[in-house]
Amino acid sequence: MYRILVSVVAIPAIIFITLQGGLVFLFFVLLLTILGMREFYKFAEVKGILPIRWLGMFCGTNLVAMFYSYNANGIMLFPVLESGFFILLLIAGVIELFRNKPSPLNNLSTTFFGILYVAGCFGALVGLREMNLLAPTNANSYIIIMLFATIWICDSSAYFAGKLFGKHKLFERVSPKKTWEGAITGFLMAVLFSIVARNNFLRFLSIYDAIFIGIIVGVIGQTGDLFESLLKREVDIKDSSTIIPGHGGVLDRFDSLLFVAPVVYVYFKVIS
Repeated sequence: MYRILVSVVAIPAIIFITLQGGLVFLFFVLLLTILGMREFYKFAEVKGILPIRWLGMFCGTNLVAMFYSYNANGIMLFPVLESGFFILLLIAGVIELFRNKPSPLNNLSTTFFGILYVAGCFGALVGLREMNLLAPTNANSYIIIMLFATIWICDSSAYFAGKLFGKHKLFERVSPKKTWEGAITGFLMAVLFSIVARNNFLRFLSIYDAIFIGIIVGVIGQTGDLFESLLKREVDIKDSSTIIPGHGGVLDRFDSLLFVAPVVYVYFKVIS
């Protein structure tokens, strides 16, 4: 019941926020980034690793904001990011030196990977929404909504196909219930849905763009799902958190998108 009610409210809300773009979308993604990094760092703490939480979240939110500034206002991202990265290394090293916690190598590695995995990937989503495409108004919003829909189609198709006729395990060590039959069905449905969506609602995309998005969701998206399952299996938990009733945590709901968004962002950066 909770799962359905949350979906009824959340889906229109996400569509509205995506269409609004700008600071509304930025603040939404910043919230997801903070919650997602909190979940990721909790994974590490279960294993006795102590990342520098406040520093990771501070740098992560700034990274997302830099993606926004670069794509919305033309402020160069990478020179700033490059300088900031070396400053961050220095600060993190000094903090770890003085806080006297066990496993400093694990602590620092986890701190930085959390920034890259959660904030970097969510930042790419903001960049995709705000980049200047030679396409109709709000084209970026429609692409992101298409990504959400294609991921949902892929996940749902894989789930039901695997449940109905799945026999061959896809990656049993990580996710025992996922099957090759389900994964292949999810992949095919993602590509098919992308083409149908393009032909009916997103004519500004080329057929090659649509096929590319479908392939990325079908392959990279499912890989993102498996990767998050790997993290949860490592710490022996079912959901990354309980913040979304009936759905788990931010990482549970956006695991595929975290892997898909950077690839689609780079793709449109190259071709636009």
